[in-house]
Amino acid sequence: MGFFETIFYMIWRGIAIGIIISAPMGPVGILCVQRTLEKGRRTGFFTGIGAAISDMFYCVITGFGLSFIEDFLTRNHDIIQLIGSVVLIGFGIYLFKSNPTRNLKKPEEGISDRRNILNGFLFTFSNPLIIFLIIGLFARFNFLVPEIQAYHYFIGFISIGAGALVWWWVVTYFVAKLRSHFNLRSMWLINKIIGGIILIFAIVGIVTAISAIASAASRHPAFDTPLYLNSSRGFGNFNHAADSTLIIEAYTNDTVCDLIAIPAHVDFNVSFRATNLHNKSGKGYAIKGGPKQKNPGWGIVLADKSGKREIISIRTLDNIRDETYSSPQLLFSRSPGNETNRITNGMDLFTGTNSFHLNFIHGNISLSGGNREYKPIMSFESSIEYPDSFGFFVAPGAMLSLDHIILSPESCDDLYIHSEFGNPDVLSSYLNRSRNKMEGIWKIWDRSLEEDYLRMGGDYECALIENEDGYDLIYLDGARTEARSWRSGMIKARLKKTSFKDIFDVEWIDSSRKKLPDEIKASLDGGILTITFPYQSSVLRLRKIHTPK
Repeated sequence: MGFFETIFYMIWRGIAIGIIISAPMGPVGILCVQRTLEKGRRTGFFTGIGAAISDMFYCVITGFGLSFIEDFLTRNHDIIQLIGSVVLIGFGIYLFKSNPTRNLKKPEEGISDRRNILNGFLFTFSNPLIIFLIIGLFARFNFLVPEIQAYHYFIGFISIGAGALVWWWVVTYFVAKLRSHFNLRSMWLINKIIGGIILIFAIVGIVTAISAIASAASRHPAFDTPLYLNSSRGFGNFNHAADSTLIIEAYTNDTVCDLIAIPAHVDFNVSFRATNLHNKSGKGYAIKGGPKQKNPGWGIVLADKSGKREIISIRTLDNIRDETYSSPQLLFSRSPGNETNRITNGMDLFTGTNSFHLNFIHGNISLSGGNREYKPIMSFESSIEYPDSFGFFVAPGAMLSLDHIILSPESCDDLYIHSEFGNPDVLSSYLNRSRNKMEGIWKIWDRSLEEDYLRMGGDYECALIENEDGYDLIYLDGARTEARSWRSGMIKARLKKTSFKDIFDVEWIDSSRKKLPDEIKASLDGGILTITFPYQSSVLRLRKIHTPK
């Protein structure tokens, strides 16, 4: 798109998003109407300005992907909703008991515009769930696209604010026009009705928030949804977290171990990236109370309450003088037990970064990893029935750097169902009979994704097939990362219909076969299927390469 075309693209979409965000007649809308009727249009409009500022704030958070703020609001929205509901109760009681006579006689006397703006801002800000509406609107209007520059987004966000202000100007204009038709009794009745409505909003909010908080207290938060540990979100209860990574180092002749608790009696998987910083070829690393250590190792630890441990040790073997094995190599060994595996390619053998994925399912452990793609490393039956902690150890002299740790339950097996449409004949026959224009074969067109986070690892070619709730996106070909694990016919994503036309909620499975967070949205516009990943501040666009006849 050209310069002016892009600006126009952002302006009209921004105005539309701003109007739609402001249009639902929630508590702030009722407040705006009541103040316009009771105190005049100026008061009502400035209340709307405060709401517009709050909406813009949430739009900026969503648009620029400040994941740590988004994560805080998402994790604490029940508490925020509870506080906001208490504020609503106070205002509802005040409004229910207020006498509008004095305000009708002098509608604008003693009014503070700044206070009205602040009230409107706080009423809207107390509902962080608006982020999810914004995500859906951004997806619906393709507001986040790869070719858009930062200054274009600035224009777009200003347009969102302008759209919200236009809405509140129109609302207060028509309400003010009707104001003259109300007498004292009708104004008193309106206060009672609006105060009662706000009290109902508040009571429902309190009940919902308390129920959610009580429900959350009975569950382990890490296993309702995946637990993400990284530089933005922090490293939880690990003891060796630094500002940007998790560093575990052994300065002495003692092994250092760092574990976090996990719920017992559950199947789980964990993915992480690891770099053994003290692992240069031929270099020794000093420790207190002992000789220098060459290629000191590290490993993965699973433990139960009795103290029993399952350990996978990882160490580089350099300068091997055994003709049976090539040099250098990574040695993986399990303890207790005698399972071992030697890796000579597909992984960085020294100070580079490797990614790992460990599954614990029904007492069986499998480990895969690599520096570019996941390859099977070892698989065995665990000596621990179910661990209740997971972590890492480093041998004397080693320094291990870890980031992007994802700990999640094994709860997505139903998404890996092998579809009959993986058979080319079945797929071709079905598409030739289909009359649904969304169904067909789609291929990645472009994307703005950080592979470290999403690990896309390929230019996927997928079939989009309708189901009872929406559509299945079925993998056909094109995977590079963990290509052996993706067979033609496996479900890559599920698109679930929403109340908005051509807008879908998405369950997306990444290359390590985990479901990404639930806020992913998809939209269809002009033959382009856009999938928005808010946690990665990224979008993926697909275009159809085969349409049903």
